[in-house]
Amino acid sequence: MHPDTDRTDPDNRPGRDTRPNRDDSPGRAARPTGASVGRRALLTRAVAGVAVAGAAGVAVTTATARPASAAGAFTTATGGPGDWYNVRDYGAKGDGTADDTAAVQSALDAAAQAGGGTVYFPAGKYLVLPTSTAPALTVGGNGIRLAGAGSKASMLVKGGNGILLRISGAGPDATGATHRRYCAVEDLGFNGSGRTGLVLELYYNDNTVVRDVYITSNLDTCIDGVELWDSRFSNLVVESSTGTIADPRPNLWLRNASAASGWGSSQDNTNQVHLTGCRFEAFGTGAVWITAGTGSTNNPNGIYLTDCKFETSQLLRGPHLKVDASSKHVHAREIYCYAGNFSSSGDRAAQNIVTWAGVASSLENVLIANGSVATVNSGLTVYAGKGSTAVLRDVIGLYGTAPLGAHVYFEANADPGDYRLENTYANTGAQFSGTVPTTNAPNPPLRLVNGPVSDASFNRTPANGTLAVDTLNHRLYVRVGGVWQWSALNS
Repeated sequence: MHPDTDRTDPDNRPGRDTRPNRDDSPGRAARPTGASVGRRALLTRAVAGVAVAGAAGVAVTTATARPASAAGAFTTATGGPGDWYNVRDYGAKGDGTADDTAAVQSALDAAAQAGGGTVYFPAGKYLVLPTSTAPALTVGGNGIRLAGAGSKASMLVKGGNGILLRISGAGPDATGATHRRYCAVEDLGFNGSGRTGLVLELYYNDNTVVRDVYITSNLDTCIDGVELWDSRFSNLVVESSTGTIADPRPNLWLRNASAASGWGSSQDNTNQVHLTGCRFEAFGTGAVWITAGTGSTNNPNGIYLTDCKFETSQLLRGPHLKVDASSKHVHAREIYCYAGNFSSSGDRAAQNIVTWAGVASSLENVLIANGSVATVNSGLTVYAGKGSTAVLRDVIGLYGTAPLGAHVYFEANADPGDYRLENTYANTGAQFSGTVPTTNAPNPPLRLVNGPVSDASFNRTPANGTLAVDTLNHRLYVRVGGVWQWSALNS
């Protein structure tokens, strides 16, 4: 029961980051300030109307503010402020039945032409129709923010197979000059409607924020990042989305390339991407994967995952979390992985839950669990390439049914690196299997004291079992029962 392997020698891959400092790049173009002035004037008249009504004791309706979508001269559709684009002003119905593709695209285009702004989706369901050759919606400028009234209140609904939303630059660019930049998707929902194709394409993109977003029911990868730099995902929730057994794809894929050539191919890398407080549920073929991708010879690097949940009882293929050997400096901590059961359409084959092979990377404070069904082959497969150290710290298996393999499976490597395992164990089943390493990373150095060791040699009272070295008298000290005992070292 060996795990799937997808290993390439990372040592011949340059971990490049030679681009100019992207933080020095110009931001979005300045936009008119009339929006804030117009809204203040509108609100002032509304307040004035209330004051008059109170004084006269009768209702005054002519001075009362109307909703933004009905505010006449203050709507963007009639040449009003240039930083707020309500899709209803462009003809979107939001009833889940009418085709809103053209209306929403018009709002996005208006924001792009103005140099940026917020495209706002009031509560409703906005049906959009991708095709096999073109996405339903495209963000064609920088500094554009798509915002809804809430991730369950405002929903974009996919009406056909294909890409729902493209926020991608023109193509690979090591300088980032042709990237799509400084965009955001916030408080907005997406329903894949059981269709194939991406929900969100982020190719040749940087400084994008995805926050408080809900995605459901997509039969494909939901978010694909290629040559994606300096971006943040916060409180992203993805449910009931999956690839197939024949073509397993994760909900979120961070990679350097999606194809060997053509659109989506990049020899640069995806780097400096953070996932915080994200939740992936009821997936079939993986939650988050970080890989080189097809045809790439570069290293994804600087990826950070914190406080994330990966839970499914619809398992088809694994792993939940995958970091391949091309990846560098990937750090994941406070991760929960649960494999409760199989999808009714699957073959019920036990899967590896986490595959970990990144260089200069660490996996910490992770719980891997299942229930009464034998869903787990190995809880974790780990690989350390030449010159690297695989760090596992507090990676715990809490299994209702023991893994068919082991909690930790060490992959074979003709020229392996080191391993550091701290408090990594399972409550049941085999603890370790595979090519169990015979060498490990060196232990942390002991405290060196120039003279006899005592509690005063430490900033705080140390626990029993603490070791230290007296370099003056060449003695090894250990604290036992509150008393420091020593043994002479060889001179």
